[in-house]
Amino acid sequence: MLARHAEDMFWAGRYLERAEDTARMVRATLLSTVAEPPAQAIDRMQNLISTLRLEVPAPAEDVETMAERLTPSPPMLRSEAGLGIDVQAAATRLVVAPTMAGSVAFCIGRTRENFRSLRDQIPSELWEQINEFHLRLRQEDFPAAMEQDPFQTLDFIRVSCQSLTGVISSSMAQGEGYRFLVLGQMLERALMTCRLISVRYPEHDGSSYDEMALTLRSVSALEAYQRASQSSPLGSDVARFLMVNDSFPRSVLYCLRLSETQVEALASNGRPPPLQRLGQLRSELEYTDFDTMVADLPSHLSALEAGVRNVADLVSGHFFRNAEAFDLHSQAITPGVSS
Repeated sequence: MLARHAEDMFWAGRYLERAEDTARMVRATLLSTVAEPPAQAIDRMQNLISTLRLEVPAPAEDVETMAERLTPSPPMLRSEAGLGIDVQAAATRLVVAPTMAGSVAFCIGRTRENFRSLRDQIPSELWEQINEFHLRLRQEDFPAAMEQDPFQTLDFIRVSCQSLTGVISSSMAQGEGYRFLVLGQMLERALMTCRLISVRYPEHDGSSYDEMALTLRSVSALEAYQRASQSSPLGSDVARFLMVNDSFPRSVLYCLRLSETQVEALASNGRPPPLQRLGQLRSELEYTDFDTMVADLPSHLSALEAGVRNVADLVSGHFFRNAEAFDLHSQAITPGVSS
């Protein structure tokens, strides 16, 4: 497979995963603010923006960020971080703003562009579905739909992303292109889960069920967690489930294992650098005593996130263009995504 095509597949997977994760987190955050006072609702939205790493401007002049484009109309309240936030306006921009790096519309647009360059290598059903999804997000009435019925709109986005993933798994030959696409999805998912835990973990100090439910709903894990842990509201139990559960598809350990499987299949011989790094990350997470880890969880999460980003860089250097700058992709220059 040509390196440029492999790179397009890898980034299509990352963009698609980013879009779905953003929609899930926005929905969970809006749901949690329904019966809350404005100040607390703003704090929750600020947590979400921090999780998505959209709180500071990106260096590219043609890419808008939350800090640059969330202009007050009506006047927004101020968060502790100094960013003016109107909760519904922020949620709408996170979904519909086509030029804001990290928004759902932006990520789906980039997914479509990457698939467009691969038309002869992807199923026609996949192209038709991503094209239809992209066009719906760009319709003039879509921002109004997000304002008037955000939950139904976000459910539409989630189901559309899941449908795309279903078409990929059921209609695409599981060759090199498929493996690069899944690898991109898994690395992005692991990153998003690490960020969610790192931002949300301090909120669990009071062992609040509502805080626990918000964290888990952000990755559609509430029911799975309830079946596994009897609804313990302890932050350490939530973090343990999202980090080291070996059967939940959005846990960090599950994502690292599946990523390792894909890279191992892609490696023609030996153990290339990304496979070695993945094995190191996976074994450290799998075999380190979690009770010891939780004593200094923020530093462990920071190291784990840095490790996953390092894997993405190693994948680029080994498989694509010998470490050509990642900022060819505007997703990569979003703060905190990749370096």
